[in-house]
Amino acid sequence: MDKLELLEQNGILRALVAIVEKPRYVTELRRSGVNPDGIMSLDSLDKCRANLSRLGLITESMEKGPRPKTFLVITEKGRRVAKKIKEIEGILEEA
Repeated sequence: MDKLELLEQNGILRALVAIVEKPRYVTELRRSGVNPDGIMSLDSLDKCRANLSRLGLITESMEKGPRPKTFLVITEKGRRVAKKIKEIEGILEEA
């Protein structure tokens, strides 16, 4: 699978744009009854995270503590890609 095919899968572009706005916990992105504002299901999110990591667009870190959470942080490469995606989004929104 080439890199563009990875970008086409599982809402990866939407997730990347969400992470560029601010680093996010996985639980913030996951859509559930508790979090209806999430952007994707857990299965899709797992695939998305794997592809974003494989492409070098995010890094993940695990909090320490009794209920650790996974924190997603965009890399510089990811920031550059997300900037282009937002430019495309702006063009699409033009009247």
